[in-house]
Amino acid sequence: MSLVVPLNCSLVQPNLYRGSCPREINFPYLRSLNLKYIVSLTPEPLGKDPVLAKFCADNCIEMIHIECSKEKKEKKDKSKPKVKRKKKAVPIEYEVVVECVKFLIDARHYPCYMHCTNGELITSLVVACLRKFSYWGTVSILNEFLAYNSSINIHERSFIENFNSEVEIENLDVKDKVSWITVPHVCVPKGNDSTSMEIARVSSVSNRLPKLRFHSL
Repeated sequence: MSLVVPLNCSLVQPNLYRGSCPREINFPYLRSLNLKYIVSLTPEPLGKDPVLAKFCADNCIEMIHIECSKEKKEKKDKSKPKVKRKKKAVPIEYEVVVECVKFLIDARHYPCYMHCTNGELITSLVVACLRKFSYWGTVSILNEFLAYNSSINIHERSFIENFNSEVEIENLDVKDKVSWITVPHVCVPKGNDSTSMEIARVSSVSNRLPKLRFHSL
């Protein structure tokens, strides 16, 4: 049986895959990944799709929905003149990226497949922000972004460059985080015992980079 990968599908990090919204033709390929989770960055949860829901249930895959690109509907006031409103410059908020980080930092959530509708803009913005936790340079981040998008505008570039949130990580021990996300802490000997270690904070991390704050430290 031939395996058909989703559009724009690729490996982000070990056991973390990205791509477009899965279709039934992609199910054999997704099954071969032994996924634990599918993370959907979509306006509506994919659980409403009975075919996909059955596939996930049959393969013990949990579906996680992180809502984005959903415009809030406002009640129309007919007494007011019509005003044309521009769409958001970037179809995602920093809160969405932070929620993704909180989920993806946990090594117990892998293998995992993350997708938006077409595997392009929204997924690329999340991955670009994730790369900053691995201290990727701006040029490398933007080059990867352009591999999945034909261009990048000033709003998208600004969104990536200005992502420097401090993310609060609760209910997760630092030893359970994925290895490719860097934490501004190091292990140092505890007292005079070289066999016992403790975690110390590194203060030299640039303020322009996002940070993780583990409550377990």
